[in-house]
Amino acid sequence: MTTTPLKQLQVAGTVVIADTADFAKIARFDASEGTTNPSLLYKAAKDPTYESLIRAAVEYAKSLDTAVTSAERLSAAVDFLAVQFGTQIYSLTGRISTEVDVALSFDADATVASALRLLELYKAQGVPREAVRIKISGTWEGIQAARVLQRDHGASCLVTVVFSLVQAIAAAEAGVDAIAPYVGRLADWGRLHGIEGDHGVATVSKMQNYLRKFGYKTQVMAASFRTTTQVRALAGVDLLTASPEILEAMPHETEPVAPKLTRNTVHDLDVPKISYINDEPKFRWDFNQDECAVEKSADAMRQFGEDTERLKAILQHRFTMNYKITP
Repeated sequence: MTTTPLKQLQVAGTVVIADTADFAKIARFDASEGTTNPSLLYKAAKDPTYESLIRAAVEYAKSLDTAVTSAERLSAAVDFLAVQFGTQIYSLTGRISTEVDVALSFDADATVASALRLLELYKAQGVPREAVRIKISGTWEGIQAARVLQRDHGASCLVTVVFSLVQAIAAAEAGVDAIAPYVGRLADWGRLHGIEGDHGVATVSKMQNYLRKFGYKTQVMAASFRTTTQVRALAGVDLLTASPEILEAMPHETEPVAPKLTRNTVHDLDVPKISYINDEPKFRWDFNQDECAVEKSADAMRQFGEDTERLKAILQHRFTMNYKITP
């Protein structure tokens, strides 16, 4: 029986995840998980289809104690909206990843507190803790926050905005469930700087092989794909989150998908075991030596921050509308 490329990816051991907050698109794919980020939420929030979720977020924020500041109220609305989207995605896939405000990326304590609030909001919606991944940027502070959340609170953490092996190693040492390196953004940088081959595929392959070689439980969730060729080149990666456009293109391709990352490919990696988790100066120095990682991490966080502010602007406008607060 002929199978589709997406099924062949799954046979290769890759769990496929839809990288969208659009419920209708998620429903079209046999995805095992859904994920959101500020950019996806901002895009979805502009769609009139989701006006009821925007309204619910505003009503929730308006119902908070009067001692809550306007800025805190707006941030609470963003969190509630993210959980509203996440709850719907969970109903379609059985698992959801939700991101902590990127503005907290350099504050470990605030990141932990924000993550716990998100989990409480999900609990109130009937979504079990084990079905939620908390997404945290791969800064030193973010990784330390993820370490605390996994170890002390039993939360599942996904370290995102990952562009270097340094981040991947530190996150794995922290015991996080998964990391999300951005294949397409890495490839874009490599192409711009004259690096031969696909820098994104090469970097993510190195991360996957390293974590498997040294027995870490942390999974690699490859993200930010530009082409189906990149998807095929990473067949066998633990997890793969791709846009609806990529997922829709795959079934129309006739070339079989062959496993590229297997238990055997770890032997091709000639990298010694390194430790960063308790050595902040070494982490920062080695990360700083990776020009691509420094540039693209900052760029990604800025973009997420800008889209968060745009989302807040949408919500702020709704605050001025005469929505009735639901008891």
